[in-house]
Amino acid sequence: MKLAPRRWHAGDLLTLGRLALTLPFLWSFAAGVGGDRGAGWAAGLLFAVIAASDYFDGPLARRAGRASDRGRFWDNGADILFIEGALVTAVAVDLAPWWVPAAIGVSFAYYVVDSLRRTRARPSLIASRFGHWGGVGNYVLVGVLTYNDAAAIHLLSRDFLGVLYALVLLYSLGAIAARWAGRDAV
Repeated sequence: MKLAPRRWHAGDLLTLGRLALTLPFLWSFAAGVGGDRGAGWAAGLLFAVIAASDYFDGPLARRAGRASDRGRFWDNGADILFIEGALVTAVAVDLAPWWVPAAIGVSFAYYVVDSLRRTRARPSLIASRFGHWGGVGNYVLVGVLTYNDAAAIHLLSRDFLGVLYALVLLYSLGAIAARWAGRDAV
C-alpha cells in the first residue's frame, strides 16, 4: 500500500517562510545596528512578517485539521532559530549581553528534553503556559531591539533594555522551575 504524499498547508508554508526569512532578517538587523538605515527598516519589516507568521501558523494548521507533532517540532525549531539567531547577532554587535541568548537556549533545551522524556512512547513537545509566554516575551525583546536599535527609533534607554534582559533571565529560569516541579504542562 502506497502512502499518499503529504500535502503542504498554509501553516506549514508560514513556518517554512519564517525559516527562509531568518537569514535576511539577521543580515539587515546587523547592518541596521551598524548604521544602515535602509537595512534597519528592512529588519523591521522582516520582523513584522516573521512575527505574524508565528502568530498565524498554528491557527491555520488547526483550522485545516492538520495540527501535528511534526508541525509543532518545526514551529518550535523555526522560533528558536529565529530568536537565538537574532539575540546572538545582538550580542555580536554589542547590543545585548551573552547570557540573554544563553538563558533562552538553556530554557528551550530543558523544554525539549523534558517533553521527550515524558513522551518516550510517542515523542512530542508538551505545551507549556510559562514557555508560551516566555516565547512571546522573546519575540517582544527581538522586536524592541529591532525597532529601537536596528531601525534607529531609539525610544528606549540602555537602562530600560537592561530591565528587559533581566526579565528574560527571570522567565527563562521560571519556565525551567515550573517544568521541573511538574506544574507547567498544559
